[in-house]
Formats: sequence, C-alpha cells, structure tokens
Amino acid sequence: MSGIEGFMKAFGFTADALTIVIICSLVLMLNFAGGLFSQIILAFGGPIHERKMTQRTSFRLALVSELFLIVYIVYYHTVLVPGIEAAEIIYWAFILLAAPLLAAIGAQLIYIALADKIEGLKKEGRRIDRGEEAMEDEGGPGEDGDEEEAVEAGGGLGNFRFTLVHRKCPIYLF
Repeated sequence: MSGIEGFMKAFGFTADALTIVIICSLVLMLNFAGGLFSQIILAFGGPIHERKMTQRTSFRLALVSELFLIVYIVYYHTVLVPGIEAAEIIYWAFILLAAPLLAAIGAQLIYIALADKIEGLKKEGRRIDRGEEAMEDEGGPGEDGDEEEAVEAGGGLGNFRFTLVHRKCPIYLF
C-alpha cells in the first residue's frame, strides 16, 4: 500500500490515507452506480411525469453523497488532523465535483442506451397529464357512463390516490 500512501502524501494527507482513498473511491463508484440504476429504474417503470430537479432520485442521491463527504471532510480536518493545506483543498474539491459528475455520466450512458423507451414513457406521462387536465375541465370521472368512477385509498404510510381513467386506459398511480 505504499503507492497509495505516497500518492496521498503528495496531497498532504499523512493520517489515515488508506481510509480516505477507500471512502472517496466508494463515494465516486456509488455515485456512478446510482446514476446508472436511477435511469434503469426510470426506464423500466411506468409513465414518466415532469418533475423538478430537486424531486428526482438521482439528485437526492448525489446530495446525500455530497453531504456525507462534507461531514467526513469536517471530521477529518477537525478531529484527526487539525488544519487544512492547499493541496488537500484541491483534492477535496476534485472529489466533491467529480461525485455528481459521475452520477450524471452514469445516467446519460443508460439514457443513450434506452432513449427510445424513456422518451416513450415521457410521452405517455404527458398524455396522461393532458388526460387528467381534460377530465378536470369536464367535471371528472363518472359523468358520461363510459368512465369508471374514481377510487381513493389512504392511510398507513401516506395517502395514495389512483384513478381508473377509462376502460381503455391503464391504471396509473401518482
């Protein structure tokens, strides 16, 4: 392990160099895997509805890993080794910037591989959203006799509402 310790000493890390390498490698690898898996889950799920960036799973995963790294950086430079050098700041800045970048790269690789499927699900989500808006304008389900009545269920861990839109349309949850 002298190669890793020598590399970390170049950045000014003297204590727990192997621990830092392991933690940073895990965070970078898990961000990449998180980007991959979040897109895979998205591609093989149901219709995709438009969401804000802060409501996306990949953003939340990247945020948690950034917070984990920041907590470890503060712990390392206050408890283990007091103070911080310029080379250490450069190393931590690279890791903090590379983590969400790897998550985005992983997500884009899967998006390229499954673009047709994801775009189809987005179109279906927009179609369902437009259908809900049209139903709200018409007064909701159950007026024509062709549509099923709305069913609501709640309790337990939270309230969930699902609607049987039309006999020809699939059931969707939101």
